[in-house]
Amino acid sequence: MTTSVWTPPPADEAGLTQWLHGRDPVQRDAGGGWHVFGYPEVKEVLGNHGAFSNNVVRPVPDDSPMRLYRTGNLTWMDPPRHRQLRALVNQAFTARYVAGLEPMVRETVGTFMSVIRGRSEVAYVDEFASPIVATAIARMLGIPDKGHQLFREWSKNLLALADPSVEQNGLQKVLTQTQIAEAYLHRFIARRRAAPTDDLTSGLIASEVDGERLGDDEIAGLVALLMSTGQATTMTLTNAVIVLSQHPRALAELRERPELLDSATEEIMRFRNQTTRVDRKTTREVVVGGHVIPAGQQVAVWFAAANRDPRVFADPDVFDIARSPNPHIAFGHGIHFCLGAPLARMEIRIALRMLLDSTTGFSVDPAGTRLLDPRLMFGASEAAVRFDWREAA
Repeated sequence: MTTSVWTPPPADEAGLTQWLHGRDPVQRDAGGGWHVFGYPEVKEVLGNHGAFSNNVVRPVPDDSPMRLYRTGNLTWMDPPRHRQLRALVNQAFTARYVAGLEPMVRETVGTFMSVIRGRSEVAYVDEFASPIVATAIARMLGIPDKGHQLFREWSKNLLALADPSVEQNGLQKVLTQTQIAEAYLHRFIARRRAAPTDDLTSGLIASEVDGERLGDDEIAGLVALLMSTGQATTMTLTNAVIVLSQHPRALAELRERPELLDSATEEIMRFRNQTTRVDRKTTREVVVGGHVIPAGQQVAVWFAAANRDPRVFADPDVFDIARSPNPHIAFGHGIHFCLGAPLARMEIRIALRMLLDSTTGFSVDPAGTRLLDPRLMFGASEAAVRFDWREAA
C-alpha cells in the first residue's frame, strides 16, 4: 500500500494541527520509523501489547537520577511484569478509594482558588492548575504539609521539559529535583513502613498478590509516575481555559447549562489532546491498516490525530461541548489505559466547576502565555488569564 509523501511535523500548534489533517492512517517517515494516525489503527496498536512493546526507553544507568522513573514505572513495562505490578497497585488504588478523595480534592482546589480570587490577572499554571494537581497527589500519598512545596517544584520542573522557551539547563533542574525527591520519598516510605496510616503510600506498602509485595524502589517509582503523568491533568485544566476563551459561545452555554460540564471536559480532552503521541516498538512483523511493519521498528502513535479522525468524530474540528458519543482516547487504550483517569476527571470537574461558579468571564492573554512543544503535549507552561470575578456570597 502506498502512502503520501512524508513531511516532518512542525513545532507550532497551528502548523501541527494542519499537518495532522489528511494524514494516511499509517505512514512511514524518511528516517525509517512508522506513524499511526487513524483512530481504529491507533486503538489496534494500543490494544496489541504483544506486537507493540511499551518498553521503548533507552536503559537508564543505575547512577543516573532518572532511575527513579525506571523502577515501578508501568508506562515503560510489558507483561507479565506490567500485569503483576498493576495488580498490586489496583489493590490500593481502587475506585472506592478514589471516590473517597473528593473532599480532599475540593479542599485543595478551594485553597488555591483563595490564592487567585479577586485578582484581575493570574499566572494560571503556576498559581492554580499545577499546584492543585501536585498538592492533591502529595495529600493522597500522605505527604505532610511541609513536603508539599517539594512536589510543587518537582511538578513545575517536569512540565518545563516540554517548554521550548526554557533555558538549556531545564533538564539539569529536573535531575537535581529528582535526586532530592528520591531521597525524600525513601525516608518517607520507611516511616510509613514503621507506622502505617490510611494514605495511599501505606496502602501500596500493604498490597500483596500471590505473596508478592512492592519494594521501596517500586513505590518511589510509582510516585514519580504519578507526578509525571499528573502533568496531563495540569494541561487539561490549562487547555480548558484556553479552549473556552477561544469559544465564548460554548463558555456561555456551559454557564447556562452546568449539566454539560462532564461532556465539556471530555470534549476539551478530545479537541486539545494533552498527550500528543506515545511511542511503541514492534516485537514481530505486524500488519496495521494494510501496511506491513517489520519487527524492531519504532512506531509513533498519534492520539491528537486519532481524536480528530472524521471516520469516528463528525465535524472533528468543531468544539462541541455536547458531543455524544465522544469515544476519545486521550487517556489511552488497552492495558496501559491511564491508571489515574478517574482521579484526573474528578480534579478537572471540581476545579472547572469552582472557576465557573466564581467568575463571570475569563480570557487568556497570548502575550503572557508560553505554549509547549505540541509534538509532545498540547498545553502551556504558563498562561496569563484575566478573570472577572463574581462578588463573594
